[in-house]
Amino acid sequence: MKRILLLAGCIAAAGCESAPENLPGKEPLFVTDDCALISAIGRERYDLSRDDPPMTVRLNGEDAPWTPACDWQAVGFNLVEVSGPEGEAATANMNRLSFNRPRYDANGALVRTSLTANGATTAVLCRVVHGGAGWSVDSCGPDPKLTRPREAAPSPADQTPDSELPAPTGERPLTARDLSVPEADPGAPPGSPN
Repeated sequence: MKRILLLAGCIAAAGCESAPENLPGKEPLFVTDDCALISAIGRERYDLSRDDPPMTVRLNGEDAPWTPACDWQAVGFNLVEVSGPEGEAATANMNRLSFNRPRYDANGALVRTSLTANGATTAVLCRVVHGGAGWSVDSCGPDPKLTRPREAAPSPADQTPDSELPAPTGERPLTARDLSVPEADPGAPPGSPN
């Protein structure tokens, strides 16, 4: 009888289990391809081509190295990637282009970029959007991080004073400490104060 009930329970449990649902995957808004995004800025903002004189490019990550492994020649740019003090020293007389790691959002991405040519540096913040034909520059303008003045440090005069207990007026109410009788210290000699 126990076997029949066990078998019936197993059949009932197997019948309750259904096949997993096949849900269609969501279509991504875009695939994060840093090289395509940087290439769009290079073409549209800086008018880079393979015929330009060689220029160095530096890719700046935030806390970690950022190396998207872009093939600059295949993109059509005459760029040389530089890293380390030896590379900086070897390319000291070349114009410099730099890109910070893109910050992606629902509208596309924001990229900080700068160009140093003939000793003058121009830094901008570019909004890059993704459309049917790929990435394109929506706008580039002054970088607020560089143009907005730094906030002033807090002044000691601006601080809220520490709260102070109000001075007692008249007699204060009794507390538990006032009502408790101190116990004698068991290790103290008899007749000594606690």
